[in-house]
Amino acid sequence: MELNSASFRVGAFVLGGVVCLVALFLFLSGGLFQGGRIYESYFSESVQGLSVGTAVKYRGVPIGSVTYLGLAALDYAPSASVVTHQRQYRQIVVRFRLNYKNVNEVDIERAVKFGLRAQIKPQGITGLSYIDLSFTNPAKAPPETVPWTPEYPVIPSVPSTLTQVQDAAEKILSSFSEIDVKQMSDNLNQLLATLNHQMSSGDAKKVIKSADALLQNLNEAVVRSDLPGTAASLRNLAGGKQTQQILAKLNQTTAQLAKVSAQLPALVAASQATINKADETTADLQAQLLPILQSMRSTMDNLRDLSASLAVNPSQVILGAPPPPPPQGSK
Repeated sequence: MELNSASFRVGAFVLGGVVCLVALFLFLSGGLFQGGRIYESYFSESVQGLSVGTAVKYRGVPIGSVTYLGLAALDYAPSASVVTHQRQYRQIVVRFRLNYKNVNEVDIERAVKFGLRAQIKPQGITGLSYIDLSFTNPAKAPPETVPWTPEYPVIPSVPSTLTQVQDAAEKILSSFSEIDVKQMSDNLNQLLATLNHQMSSGDAKKVIKSADALLQNLNEAVVRSDLPGTAASLRNLAGGKQTQQILAKLNQTTAQLAKVSAQLPALVAASQATINKADETTADLQAQLLPILQSMRSTMDNLRDLSASLAVNPSQVILGAPPPPPPQGSK
């Protein structure tokens, strides 16, 4: 009985150990059974803080983990021309698995065209880092071509913020190093000497003296012009009795003009009626004068004929009708 109990305990212990080992194996190699696709990115900066298992996030949301870190010169052996492929000695290959089921190569390729980039970001103050996927301006960060054939689809990378700051600082220091400080100092000293000479004995001194004299003349002119007295006279004139009377008359005149303006429409209407009546009277007179003028024209024609007859035969007034004309052929 005791032997069976001991055998049972040993068997249970061995079985428990096997179960624990299997569970530990599954825990450590869980990424092997996960779905998703593997992508790779290339970094020209230090990947300190990254390791296998480091999180890959999309704008802070975990979507995968790092599966491999290596040197491009080992993974993609360069040719004999080191100058042509010197980039391979500077690049770090980082491969990571994206676990989301809706992530596929077509979506990633489209996202890369729209500006999807990988960037190393620090994770707090612990010295650890993670890979962050986010969108940036594709024109400012175009995909970098590499002189080898990638083993997995590539997501281009952009320098980390710290690297960008370091690059900017190096450019500024490089610009400062190119400045000729001695030449700048000599030019500044020459400028100061020229200014000192102009202020002491040059044209600048004359200009200052002229400006001082001008200000003094203006001050004297202001004093002589008695501006306070002039202002007081203007105030007295504005508040004087005569000015008030003029303003009152102006107000009365304005009121009368307003009344006349109010009567203007009626006056215009009456004038229009008078003009209409005059037009009608003129039309009647024209109708009456037309026959009279025609009679006078006929009378004038008769008088003209009579005058012509009297001029030819004056005796016609006394004797009557003119004598008959002589017969033809008589002498």
